[in-house]
Amino acid sequence: MRKQANQLICLALSLLMALSVTACQGGKQNGGTDVSASDTPSLTLTKEELPIIDGALALAPYYEAMTARLLGVDIEEARTLVLCNNTPAAYQNLTDGTVDMIFCAMPSDEQVKTAEKAGVTFEYHTILNGGFVFFVNKDNPVKSLTKEQLQGIYKGEITNWKQVGGEDLDIIPYQRNEGSGSQTGLYRFLLPKKDVMEAPKELAIGEMGEIIDAVAHYDNARGAIGYSYYYYVSSMHYTDQIKLLGIEGVVPSDETISDGTYPMINQSQIVIRDDTPEDSVVRKIIAWVQSEEGAKLAEENGYVANRM
Repeated sequence: MRKQANQLICLALSLLMALSVTACQGGKQNGGTDVSASDTPSLTLTKEELPIIDGALALAPYYEAMTARLLGVDIEEARTLVLCNNTPAAYQNLTDGTVDMIFCAMPSDEQVKTAEKAGVTFEYHTILNGGFVFFVNKDNPVKSLTKEQLQGIYKGEITNWKQVGGEDLDIIPYQRNEGSGSQTGLYRFLLPKKDVMEAPKELAIGEMGEIIDAVAHYDNARGAIGYSYYYYVSSMHYTDQIKLLGIEGVVPSDETISDGTYPMINQSQIVIRDDTPEDSVVRKIIAWVQSEEGAKLAEENGYVANRM
């Protein structure tokens, strides 16, 4: 097991996320709850008992807060005790057995196949509700699109905003890199991979924050469209230079995601290997996260808890 290898990277990313959230004006303020001051949880762990945890950047604030709560340490120390790689790396680490549990969106077909070739089967435990969202530049007059219109854009059939009630302006449809949680979301919620047009190299974004920046600020941003997950856009990388699009007239929000009226609900998972022992600390953590205590911690940190 390797816990030290990526801790410096994790800490640096966490500090950047905290600075980004602190700088938000009008977004949800989520700098991390001071969980060490909270009531003692029903499950407590020592550092030696803590499994090796990895996950997606968008979920790091939650599992860092969880670690702080269960260990009774402050959030800064908790950030040094977990990893926060991106989704592809987290799934590969779980497949390789170098981590014990990951906090991510559902895997891509390729990630599942890679695991199966290695003799690994994933086991999923739903923990949070979220939304897969599309966003445009704040100056774009379009407020909502249908799923069919979004499909047309990412098939390459709709190429000008005037075709969907907007300005006479070319649509610039950004995409994410293969294997990322956002790109997997595009295939899951909008179109199968085979139907998505191939993105020019300059429109395929590697980092999650870069796709938001591209739509907000880059050349020709007024015609751009991108996608991500609700929590990341509204909390971790918030900017008032973009706006979230409604889908079928329903704008993503805490309320529409919580009540299920938003059409593209994404449920985040704790993912483990299915051979994880039944009496393991990993499974005790899963049970705690899915309890009312875990749900309250999620809401304290700006997430939408799964209470279904």
